[in-house]
Amino acid sequence: MKITALLICFSLLTTTQTSTTANNKYIPYEIYIHNDKNNASLEKDKCMKGAYISDENNYSNIKSFEEYTGVNNDIYISSIKKDSDLPTREIVDCYAKNKIPMIILKKDVGISKADSIAKACGNMNISMFVQIESNDITAYECIANIFRTYAPKAVLIYSINVDKSDFNFPKSNLADWIGINISEKTSSGYIISQYENVAKWCNYLQDKTVMLNISVPNFSTDRCNYLYKEASNEIERLYYLGAEFSNIGAINYLSTIEKDNGIIVRNCRITESPMVTAAYKHGTAVINTNRYWSKSPHIAYVKGDNVIVSNTILDELNKKGNYINSGYSFIKADGFNKSERKIFVKY
Repeated sequence: MKITALLICFSLLTTTQTSTTANNKYIPYEIYIHNDKNNASLEKDKCMKGAYISDENNYSNIKSFEEYTGVNNDIYISSIKKDSDLPTREIVDCYAKNKIPMIILKKDVGISKADSIAKACGNMNISMFVQIESNDITAYECIANIFRTYAPKAVLIYSINVDKSDFNFPKSNLADWIGINISEKTSSGYIISQYENVAKWCNYLQDKTVMLNISVPNFSTDRCNYLYKEASNEIERLYYLGAEFSNIGAINYLSTIEKDNGIIVRNCRITESPMVTAAYKHGTAVINTNRYWSKSPHIAYVKGDNVIVSNTILDELNKKGNYINSGYSFIKADGFNKSERKIFVKY
């Protein structure tokens, strides 16, 4: 009935208004409105955004990366393997720019190396995230205990891959956050989306603070086709999870390429295409620093970036709009998730 009434109202518009709204291609979208987020450790009342920038990126330092993308990140990540030391220079640069450093200890980092890194972190005496990757819960707990002893300011992250069916949670005093690694792949020229799996994990881990580590390929090596549009849509979808789940405390994008014998086999660089970069900027913008979003009972009608709601809804949202007629008005959305048909509106 509402859709029918809306279409009738379109036919009554003036010529100028009709040129913008007069066809029936407006699609119903759910309206999400903001609400307060539950506090998370380290940073209160906000969902943080972060990045890992590999050396292969065109913009491989914090300043140039943020200038190009237009995104002011909270977190910057360094990765540590068995043959590498704590990247002190990168951590100091990160801290000096008022960012939170994060290190990822890869699975090949043994106890001895972890011990020296933990002591070095403790000597720096600053807050940082430490994600410990391990296939074995006992090995994780051993390394976590070392960090608890020598680097008490470290926020410890126990990470899982998004395609896992279950996991054993470590002792509660040894894991502050849960990291979900979302390393998407391609097959037959398409991206294999992990969106549904991520949403399931976020829902399952409602009582934990979650960090998402995202990388989405923008090129298919098996079909040699670019996937800029598909990658852009997927990146925005994954970031919008941060607007829907209040237990997500941070979302990081891992801007990397993977090589096999010098040949690129997976390209996830966020700076690879202006379209992909724009999707990254749009996605991070939805993660409001002190507000989260919850589903309202209201429906809006969307075509492109044009949004129409009934004037009754406009009054309930306490939102100003551009009057169409006695029934409907245009409003400005603060964000879109077009693949899921959701708009985000502050009031």
